[in-house]
Amino acid sequence: MHSEHVHKSEEFFKRKLEEFDNQTKSLKKLVSVSSNALLVSYKVSYRIAKCKKPHNIGETLVLPAAIDMVEAMFGESYAKQLQQIPLADNTVARRIDDISEDLCDQYAEEKNNIEWINCVGLCTDGAQSMSGNKSGLQALVKNRAPEIIWTHCMLHRSALVSKNMSPELNDIFAQITKVINYIKHSPLRAKLFAKLCEDMDSKYTSLLYYCEVRWLSRAKVIRRVFELKDQVADFLDENDIEDAKLFRDDDFIVKFAYLVDIFGKLSILCIWRYEDTRSNTMRKREITLNDANDIVECTVELYELFVLSFIQIHLYLRFSDKQPFLEDEYIAP
Repeated sequence: MHSEHVHKSEEFFKRKLEEFDNQTKSLKKLVSVSSNALLVSYKVSYRIAKCKKPHNIGETLVLPAAIDMVEAMFGESYAKQLQQIPLADNTVARRIDDISEDLCDQYAEEKNNIEWINCVGLCTDGAQSMSGNKSGLQALVKNRAPEIIWTHCMLHRSALVSKNMSPELNDIFAQITKVINYIKHSPLRAKLFAKLCEDMDSKYTSLLYYCEVRWLSRAKVIRRVFELKDQVADFLDENDIEDAKLFRDDDFIVKFAYLVDIFGKLSILCIWRYEDTRSNTMRKREITLNDANDIVECTVELYELFVLSFIQIHLYLRFSDKQPFLEDEYIAP
């Protein structure tokens, strides 16, 4: 590693270290000035709101006057730093909205006697903006409630458990998403596909977008494609797309149906435990950490069961005519 510097002198490395230190100091100074400018922007916006003055007075009067005063008292170099303060009329309006919202939150906390000491747990995903110990949400909350316990989102952990599919199933899923993207990414193709579905008296006239982050939607997405597999095959044929033959291949359809079952069961498992049917959200007060952990373990066992089922499907494809698997009623509800 860095073999080109093996024969360099000691002075070379000292000079590199000094350059690095200077760059670090410059960066810290820049960040410090920016944070100070942001703080000043909020303070000036607060005074503008308090005095009931128009928002544009910040950039038309306050800032030019401040620059003139600092330049006369301390010099031009200090005055230039004031030019970094954002005081445009739209910026001032946003600052006032932020201050107003913060005041409302503080009032709500005081009125309802909401204390951070009562917050004992925080559950988020593993993103740095959430779980960061220095600048993430976890760090900000721990400044107010040092004893809080952070746990990783159980829904996200369930997604990680079910993410690793066999290469064969993963290829099938990739081909399905490829077809979805081909049809959905073009407004013209989406309209033509909808017209084809209407002409064929289909229950649905469009496919659903697939989002990898919202993994629970995966079951609905691939189920919709399966229910419209004949329409998809006809549409791809009309556009001379080679993937059309996949939707007429019995082996592909059987494995496709198996995927629909897998994600349908995993989705039901999580929603049954987490969904609040009253508000149709993934929140439920009765859920505990132990319950959530049981769900993850159940997901693992269910995944292992599907692996065994997949082996049985291969045996079935080998020794039978495959016909029962091709009927829609064999797809799990």
